[in-house]
Amino acid sequence: MDIIKQQEQDNNIHSKLKETAIFLAEYAATMMAVGAQTSRIQLNTVRMARSFGYHINLLIFPKTLSITLLDVEHNHSYTYIKKTPAMGLNFKTNMKLSGLSWRAFDNKLPLDELWRIFKKIVTEKRESPWLVLILVSFANACFCRLFDGNLTSMIIVWVATFVGFYIRQQLTRHGLNQLAVFVICSFVSTLIGITDFLYFHGGTEDITLGTSMLYLVPGVPLINGVMDIVDGHALDGIARLTNACLLIICIALGLSATVIMFDIDPTTFTKVTRPDVVQAAIADGLFAAVAAVGFAIISNPPRKALLICALLACIGHGTRYFLMHNAGIMLDQVTASTIAGFVIGLLAVPFAMRIHCPAECFAFPSLLPMVPGMFAYKAIRDLINIVRLPNEFTMEYVSRFFSNASLTILVMFGMVVGCIIPIFIFHRQSFSVTRGKGMAKD
Repeated sequence: MDIIKQQEQDNNIHSKLKETAIFLAEYAATMMAVGAQTSRIQLNTVRMARSFGYHINLLIFPKTLSITLLDVEHNHSYTYIKKTPAMGLNFKTNMKLSGLSWRAFDNKLPLDELWRIFKKIVTEKRESPWLVLILVSFANACFCRLFDGNLTSMIIVWVATFVGFYIRQQLTRHGLNQLAVFVICSFVSTLIGITDFLYFHGGTEDITLGTSMLYLVPGVPLINGVMDIVDGHALDGIARLTNACLLIICIALGLSATVIMFDIDPTTFTKVTRPDVVQAAIADGLFAAVAAVGFAIISNPPRKALLICALLACIGHGTRYFLMHNAGIMLDQVTASTIAGFVIGLLAVPFAMRIHCPAECFAFPSLLPMVPGMFAYKAIRDLINIVRLPNEFTMEYVSRFFSNASLTILVMFGMVVGCIIPIFIFHRQSFSVTRGKGMAKD
């Protein structure tokens, strides 16, 4: 009888361990799918395991994760492997799932209750696709203005973004491969953008073409990738950066097809001079604010974070412009971007604590208007010219390619590192902000 009772007890312990492991794996995989950084996933999952009195070993890979749950008291363990689902970036889900981990830890919620709340969170509707479409179009038009595109350029970029992003929404909804989606959308958007070369000749044709497809630039994966590497999660960071680079290559393929089809030499570049640095910095910041809100909405952040996105982008981008163009300072773009990123990160932490929302929900979108999209475009353009133009120009374009590509990488790295330094300094506060009122309510 004692043996039978022991077996029954062991079976019950094993069953509870298995059920909990499956839930935690689903939870962690969902957080990975919606774009949470690796450190946040680990801390949240460990916290939830502790709420049940279990120890956990969590291994996160690019497409899968492995959980080993340990019941030390009864000497039982269970390992479960879960594939990461395809869900798309969702900062609101990230916030609410982070809040759920604290609710589980503080209130010792039972597993069935956690499942109920979890399913409710992940099935919440995103923002209206039409609202996202319109805001992204305005955001990219403002992006065009940040690179000194004129009104004609802004209108063309707005139309190019509207059509391209609509196609992206439809193709994604029908399950087409993401890489193919990016090639198609880049081709369609640049096809519209090239009309400035063909018909309008507004003086900023190169900017029109170069910004027409910048709404596709995977800014958040790039930022998350750098952040994971700096935070010691090299494998996940490299995987995210690799995926982002593949998407950028797809954007380049779409652009190349358009340029080659119309035999356009996109080498003109018009820089508008604005002598009043302070006034120009304010204007630059305002356009960046609109761009940040538009790009933020793609990642479905909490609505209360949108105004903060706008404010931080305005301050950060305006700061960078002032540091680069003030006659008494005149910093290079890498240094100015790093300082601006630091300012954004420094301001993001107290705002995160104020509204109980992860700092990355508004810090990352605030960085996106500073993504050196035009330099990336120029690097792609130089690669095209290496192939298309006579040999005597090859070395010139090779040199330009390495210059623009290096600047793109350094600016990206600088602004991301600058932003995450304050978040890492205030690490404890940054990862506990969702432990507050309003998180994951029924």
